[in-house]
Amino acid sequence: MAAPLFILLYNSIFQHQAFDVDLLRFDAKFLFFLIVFYPVVEEFAFRGVIQEYIASKTKQYGPFFYFTVANVVTSLLFVAMHFVHHTPVWALWVFVPSLIFGYFKEQYGYIGASIFLHMFYNACSLFLIL
Repeated sequence: MAAPLFILLYNSIFQHQAFDVDLLRFDAKFLFFLIVFYPVVEEFAFRGVIQEYIASKTKQYGPFFYFTVANVVTSLLFVAMHFVHHTPVWALWVFVPSLIFGYFKEQYGYIGASIFLHMFYNACSLFLIL
């Protein structure tokens, strides 16, 4: 549910020109990487490794508005990683979805929940841009 809201808000505030669909190459490889590969790799790296490691070091701190220190720090690192290939505003917009991915990973103790949400988010983002 967050993807449509973020994309529509971002486009309405920051996009001053029409989106040119021809700039994107929609082939099976592109869709696979965007919707399947990147979410799986990013979730295993960030939620499976980094968030777990930080959680093991910060167990003594309680959650703040349902979000643990590990989730917040991991989400900040996730945003920093997105600065590499995205505009600064777009990179910052991934903070809230990242918190949600981390929250579901912690709530269910299962990385599959955050992977599925990330895949859904990327798919919605892609199709809303069109």
